[in-house]
Amino acid sequence: MFKRVITAAILIIIMSLAIWFQGWPLRALLLLSMLMSTSEMYKAFRRIGYDPVRWAGYAYCVLAVLAQVYYSQLTEKVGVFQSISPPMFALIAGLLLAMTVIILKGKVAFDSLMSTVFPMLYPGLFFSLIITLQDLPTRVVSTLALILTFFIASVNDTFALFVGIKFGRHKLAPEISPKKSWEGSIAGLISSVGFAVLVPWIAKHPVAHAFPEVARQLEIAPLPPLWAFAVLGLIAGALSQIGDLVASLVKRHCGIKDFGTIFPGHGGMLDRMDGILFCGVACYVFFKIAGL
Repeated sequence: MFKRVITAAILIIIMSLAIWFQGWPLRALLLLSMLMSTSEMYKAFRRIGYDPVRWAGYAYCVLAVLAQVYYSQLTEKVGVFQSISPPMFALIAGLLLAMTVIILKGKVAFDSLMSTVFPMLYPGLFFSLIITLQDLPTRVVSTLALILTFFIASVNDTFALFVGIKFGRHKLAPEISPKKSWEGSIAGLISSVGFAVLVPWIAKHPVAHAFPEVARQLEIAPLPPLWAFAVLGLIAGALSQIGDLVASLVKRHCGIKDFGTIFPGHGGMLDRMDGILFCGVACYVFFKIAGL
C-alpha cells in the first residue's frame, strides 16, 4: 500500500504539471502514455498466440496526435476537413492501414486483425479524445475539463478502494474483478459527483473572484450549471469503473495480473489509465454537448 500511495502522489504531480503547461508537454505525455498502453495491450495479446501488426498501431498513435495539432491549419486550407473531427480522421486512417497490411499478407488471420484493431479503439481512440480537450475555447475551460478527466477517476478509485476494503460485503463482478464490491462502487460514485461539482464551483467563485482573467474567460465561455456537472460526475464515475472492469476482462482473457510493472503498486500504464480513459470519453461528450 505504501508503494501504491507514493506512486500515486508522483503521478498526480506529473499530471498536474502537464495540465498546467498544456501544449506540447501535455501532448507528449499523452502520446507516450498512448504508445505504452497500446504496447502493453499488444504484449498481452501476443501472450495468448495472437499476432497483431504492432507498427500499424504505433503509427496510428502518432497520427492521432499530429491530426489534432494540424487540424486547424488543414481546415483553413482544405475546407473538407471541417466535416470530420481529428480523432475520427486518425482512427479511420489507422483502421484502413491495419486492414490493408493484414489483407496483403494473403492469409486468413482474423485474430491478427482483431488484436491489431482493438487497441486502436481502446485505448487508442479514447486517448485521442482526451487530447482534444486542451483545444476547448479558453484556457480555463480546457484546464477544468482536463482536471475532471484525470482526477474524477482517481477520486473514484481511491474512495472505492478504501470503502471497499473497510465495508465491502457484496461483490460487484466476482469473475472479472473479485476484490471490487458494490459498497466501494457506490462510495466511488458519490465521491465522483462531489468532485465534479466542487471543481467548477471553485473556478466560478473563489478563483474567478481572485483572478480577473479567469472571470473574463468564464464570461467568454460560460460553464454549464452545477447540476450538469453533478450528472457528469455520476456518468464519468460509472464509466471509470466500467473502464477498470473492461481492462480486468482483457487481463483475465490473456491470463495476466497486470499489463506491466512500470508503476510500483499500480502495474502498467494501462492499469493506471483504464478508468481515466473512459472518464475522458464522458468529459469529451459533456463539453461537446455544452457547446464548448
